[in-house]
Amino acid sequence: MQKSFLKMIENEKFKYIGVKELGNLVKSDFCPRCFWYEKHFGPFPSFFPGVFNVIDRNLKNSVWLRWKKERKLPEWLRVENVEKVLTVESIGVVEKKHGQKYLVALHKKSGLILRGSPDLILKLKDNTLHIIDFKTSQFKEEDQFFPMYEVQLNGYALLATKMKVSKLSLVYFNPTNEIPEEIFTKENFMLNFGPKIVSVRLKAELITELLMRAKEILESKTPPPPRDNCKGTCFYIERILKNFKK
Repeated sequence: MQKSFLKMIENEKFKYIGVKELGNLVKSDFCPRCFWYEKHFGPFPSFFPGVFNVIDRNLKNSVWLRWKKERKLPEWLRVENVEKVLTVESIGVVEKKHGQKYLVALHKKSGLILRGSPDLILKLKDNTLHIIDFKTSQFKEEDQFFPMYEVQLNGYALLATKMKVSKLSLVYFNPTNEIPEEIFTKENFMLNFGPKIVSVRLKAELITELLMRAKEILESKTPPPPRDNCKGTCFYIERILKNFKK
């Protein structure tokens, strides 16, 4: 490992990489220059609608409450051979950041520390784990975001250092496409969501490949070349820098 990189990982923003950050590396419009800038200076503010965070939180709470009261999962979550719903502390090393608990694990080959928090962790009857991630979006056979979700779930599998992971799944919550006309006339209008469970293959080698690529980008002392026709973070930073030079 180069001395420059050893010095860099002393800084938390270089040492840690989130599973969602890592998932960005497989996006079709991934730009290494944007990634370099964002790890050095932070990403531009995101205006992601807060309603999705509320939905995700309620989904997780509904599973926990049902399990706590009846020792079974909600009817909409059809998963077999479940013995117990687990907390993050049960499966790996946990750190707290901004009041939230995250699983962390050092990836020795890259020297980076992976960080993330799965939506749901199920212990199966064969003493292995089934890790699940919720997505409030419409399921499509060819989902452009699926490769990114695949990385996220496999990242969670790597973070489960105390137990073996045997299954990974996405649960898409599709907003109901057609709503009967009479529903709109009711005072308490409710939008329904239909769950769709999709299995995800275990790919440990994928996480290693992406962490090594992230390390290579971060080792660069100067910003790497941008993606062709990139209109992301690096595009705007370059424009700002050019204006300052005038």
